[in-house]
Amino acid sequence: MSSGKPLPRRSLLLGTAATTVGGALGLCACSVPSSGGTAVPLAPGASAPTGRSFRIGKLSEVSVGDTATGKANGRTVVVFRPEDRKVVAYDATCTHAGCPVAPAGTNFECPCHGSTFSGSDGSVITGPARRPLMPLTAAIDGDWITVVA
Repeated sequence: MSSGKPLPRRSLLLGTAATTVGGALGLCACSVPSSGGTAVPLAPGASAPTGRSFRIGKLSEVSVGDTATGKANGRTVVVFRPEDRKVVAYDATCTHAGCPVAPAGTNFECPCHGSTFSGSDGSVITGPARRPLMPLTAAIDGDWITVVA
């Protein structure tokens, strides 16, 4: 899991390609299912989660008021920690053109066309995106952040 400023587009694309090719199988082998979580309503037209929780990172890796990114079942997710014992998560796919969004302080930014999304509720702050990020079920399980994907 990582936090901080978004990567330059070239680095982001190269990292995404490497992760897609080699990371999917490794992720499946390393993911540890856990229980817990509360259902979050899906965006219109979104598919329902599979119901399996994945540990995406340690809670201690994300400061209160900060954002981070991780992987759950081969899917890139972004996380915001608004309070000490609360996290929210979204699919990292920008709703404008499908580029992956990246953590940017308390928000998420799309490096492709400049859309900015609120970390607290996934809503669009600046476009060209018009729809919010798709919410995912997130929970805290001991020292871990889990996401249903």
